[in-house]
Amino acid sequence: MEEHKISNGQLKALIITANIGVGILSLPSSIADIMNNAGWIAIVLGGLATLPFVYIMNKLAEMYRGRIFYEYGKEVVGNILFKIFNVVYLTYFLVFLAFVVRIFGEVIEAYLLQNTPIEVIILTMLLATSYIGRSDIKSISRMAFLILYIIAISTIIFVILSLPTLDLTNLFPAFKFDIKDIPKGVSTVFFSYVGFEIILIALAYVEDSKSTLKFSFLGIFYTILIYLVTFFITLSQFGIHELKKQIWPSISIMREIELPGFFIENLDGIMMASWVLVVFATMGPLMYASGVVLSNLFNTRKHNFFVLPLVTIVMIIALIPESLTQVYSTMDMIVRYLAIFAIIIAPTILFIVSLLKRRKRV
Repeated sequence: MEEHKISNGQLKALIITANIGVGILSLPSSIADIMNNAGWIAIVLGGLATLPFVYIMNKLAEMYRGRIFYEYGKEVVGNILFKIFNVVYLTYFLVFLAFVVRIFGEVIEAYLLQNTPIEVIILTMLLATSYIGRSDIKSISRMAFLILYIIAISTIIFVILSLPTLDLTNLFPAFKFDIKDIPKGVSTVFFSYVGFEIILIALAYVEDSKSTLKFSFLGIFYTILIYLVTFFITLSQFGIHELKKQIWPSISIMREIELPGFFIENLDGIMMASWVLVVFATMGPLMYASGVVLSNLFNTRKHNFFVLPLVTIVMIIALIPESLTQVYSTMDMIVRYLAIFAIIIAPTILFIVSLLKRRKRV
């Protein structure tokens, strides 16, 4: 346990990189379609809506210091019931992985590797991800910490290069919305923050356990900031009507950036390369978590030998939808329903039961 300790900075980086993956591509257009120019309000509220569950996860880690969620859960609700919980978690991680890698494959095929079969792109990414997924939480956290700098630099470059073509008048009216649209907007954005549930494992390994809640919240706040910047840039660039028509507005902006006389021509390729690393950092923890869940289901000491066989399963799931429309309409919906259990229901049940058991002891 001592060998795999991580810092609070790495915990924060892990949350940010796990959150930001393929969701950032379609979020601006999705939320603009619901709340128009006021989509930024839903982004903020959706991020704040995750904080109670981040708090619950931190409190559970405090109650069962040094143990991961998938270990102490057996004591809280019983071995048989928690095995059902673990099966749902495993299904969630696998479908989520399939969703992410399918979107990744579609984007790469459309913008970079037009002549490469999507099956090859998906398999290559899954094999690369399985390597980090077989590692320990310390290695994954270090990777996230390094990629966080890439995210920060890419965001700054994205903003700077977009500035000459922005029309800030497209941001207005910034407060005009129908209050009935807020619940739908917030629920849509909420699921763009999924991924932070990796802290159900990571919190057990943090060196300074007193500051975990603070850094967990910071991870969410930084994600909110990145989503806001992306929304405002895409809205300023396209305007509300054009933004609604875009599938991946962030990528469309990258492809339109031109710097006359600049010695680098394919700036969109550089930005896409950064995004590939971000997706890698999103998939790595999911692959790792899937192996950990299987390890607890079969009571094994290590998780790494479960990871490679999962590649085939995830690939099969990823290729089931026949079109991109089905990916967003069907697979995305399945991920959302499973996420409700994984992020909201299961941790809340364990938290309440743990509190009741502690009161009885007192």
